[in-house]
Amino acid sequence: MKKKQVVLFVIVVALIFGYLIGRVGFAKAETTKGNLYDYMKLFTDIITKLNQVYVEPVDAEEVFVNAIEGMLDSLDPYTTLLTPEEFADLQTSTKGEFGGLGIHISSENTDYIQVISVIEATPAFKANLLAGDEIIAVDGTSTKDWTSTKAVEHLRGQKGSEVIITIQREGLEEPFDVVIVRDKVKMDSVPYAYKIGNIGYIRITNFNSSTGKDLHDAMVELERQGIEGLLIDVRSNPGGLLSTAIETVDQFLPKNKLVVETKGRVATFNRKFYSKDDYVFKNIPIIVLINQASASAAEIFAGSLQDWDKALIVGQNSFGKGSVQQLFPLPMNYGLKITTSKYYIESGRCIHNDANEDAIKENDITKFNKNVENHDEKDVFYTVGGREVYGGGGITPDITIKQDTLNTLEMDVRRNNLFFPFAVDFLAQVDIDENFYVDDELFAEFVETIREKEIEFTNEELADSETWLRNSLESQIISNKFGLQEGNKRAIRLDPQLQAALKLFDEYGSLEEMFAHADRIANE
Repeated sequence: MKKKQVVLFVIVVALIFGYLIGRVGFAKAETTKGNLYDYMKLFTDIITKLNQVYVEPVDAEEVFVNAIEGMLDSLDPYTTLLTPEEFADLQTSTKGEFGGLGIHISSENTDYIQVISVIEATPAFKANLLAGDEIIAVDGTSTKDWTSTKAVEHLRGQKGSEVIITIQREGLEEPFDVVIVRDKVKMDSVPYAYKIGNIGYIRITNFNSSTGKDLHDAMVELERQGIEGLLIDVRSNPGGLLSTAIETVDQFLPKNKLVVETKGRVATFNRKFYSKDDYVFKNIPIIVLINQASASAAEIFAGSLQDWDKALIVGQNSFGKGSVQQLFPLPMNYGLKITTSKYYIESGRCIHNDANEDAIKENDITKFNKNVENHDEKDVFYTVGGREVYGGGGITPDITIKQDTLNTLEMDVRRNNLFFPFAVDFLAQVDIDENFYVDDELFAEFVETIREKEIEFTNEELADSETWLRNSLESQIISNKFGLQEGNKRAIRLDPQLQAALKLFDEYGSLEEMFAHADRIANE
């Protein structure tokens, strides 16, 4: 049996190489070192010999997967082998919809699966599931000690199929069953879009296939409400689809303007993408918020608007993930993600930060963005209007504003996930309205909860953190009661980057004035 497995995997590897040679064009592209076919034969000879004479039976899948992963490890960290499960999950996440219930869940700090939030207009929302509900069984099988990943596997399924979940709800003595019919669930990449005074605020969390439409709909609605400025938040946005990044930028440019160009070793992947939509968002000041975790498609979005002088970029230097990956399906439902090109935006700059690749491989966060602070080490490029921008190290904001960092007490409270269960318990006993605030009595109860978790802190540390603790608790309770967007409206009160961006709208009435202000800061 083992011998048959090895023979099968040798055939599979040969098919993989043959497939890639045909698909990517390796037959025409020169290999940089050595002859590919010679090394393929060497690899096949080694695994065949191992199978024949190695002292123990060879586990074909383990040997081959490890060998392939070792081969890919010598390249950049974005070129990876995907297991059948990972490949399916990636395809689902980029499509932006799946057959499911419409809930965000967690298995942290609970024996079962807890509902963190419910997405509106989904099967779970219609079934009256609530944030804080515990799913203690799925189709009669206990969820005790399940991971979130395992729960997702059981909760997702074909559209139209039924699943029975058993709910334990705070305030009710007995659990109860809910029969839910799975349906297409759209993963919302624009969870927040609302007015802050006369400024529109839009949060984009990722770039999936629905983001372009979601952004367009949000902007049209904000235009209808009447806004005098727009703040788009792509902080901690890891990116997503290149096509979606192009689609979103398209909404701010007239026709036939270069959005992004990809350049690789194989001619197939050398392409230029231009704007093609007649719709252009109204001529009002736009600010885009970025941080060190804004990457990939988020950087195309922010960088393109910067290059075309369509937005002021505020925050901290972005990650610098300027490479493009292609997905290739493989035999046995595996997938292969390969870096095929790098992207360049209108100014001609590539924002890829090569230094971060080593940090990713070594899993060493101290090495991230080491070279981004010193502009002298970066290549200088120019926007359409002649403003200086930089390449080779992510997107450099026009105005740098650092985010506050959590102190030890605040990190411990976050790490122990104390806000959510406290909010669930509180709402099981008390009804609130939109004007709710944390009074002294409730805050004292929460502090006692912190102590019960044996988190050590001094009175001085508590005093330093009190404002943050109160605001975070208010935000969580309001989120549980009225939804994530309402909770977010409270959370942003203590967001220094966002508040600084709003202040810019108050002080400067046009983008030109904002650009001039940014230049003055840079020259100080």
